[in-house]
Amino acid sequence: MNTAVVVVPGAGTLLRALRPGSRAVVRVTEAGADGLAVVDAAALNRPRTVPLAVLRLYEVLYRSRPPRPGYVPIAEHEFVHQLLDAVVCKAFDQDDPCAVDYVRTHPDWAAGGIARLTYDYEEIGPACEKALARAGYGAEPAPRHGSGYGCALRFRRQDHHLCPMLEKPPRDLEGWEP
Repeated sequence: MNTAVVVVPGAGTLLRALRPGSRAVVRVTEAGADGLAVVDAAALNRPRTVPLAVLRLYEVLYRSRPPRPGYVPIAEHEFVHQLLDAVVCKAFDQDDPCAVDYVRTHPDWAAGGIARLTYDYEEIGPACEKALARAGYGAEPAPRHGSGYGCALRFRRQDHHLCPMLEKPPRDLEGWEP
């Protein structure tokens, strides 16, 4: 007897298409009994439904036959890295594999993360912020995380708000205890 366990991704989960040559990434907006409601992750448009039968737990890289079509989960930092890399390549009309130094995200995707770019903010920062805004992220420069060359951007999902006390440091530390 073959019993397969289907893990239904929650809202906000990113899924990458397994079609050969495809770079399509979708974001789950809602899970239902008949499938997942998803939108294009880069622009938050093109709503559609993906059946649960096409979800794969992982991608098998080495196989004798082509992969079955479907969707596999992708990490938030991988998606943001691909998005920023595409923006830099489009802005400079060249493929620069070192343009995005790194992207780090918190395991709780709503908490956001840091992206370190090898270009100065004036050169590429506004274009990256616009691309992140289209994808549903809020972004701002993070000069504390940059050193020497390039710039850093802080980002997080716009539809998820943090406690104001976590966002802004207190003006004074009087009466503060660890």
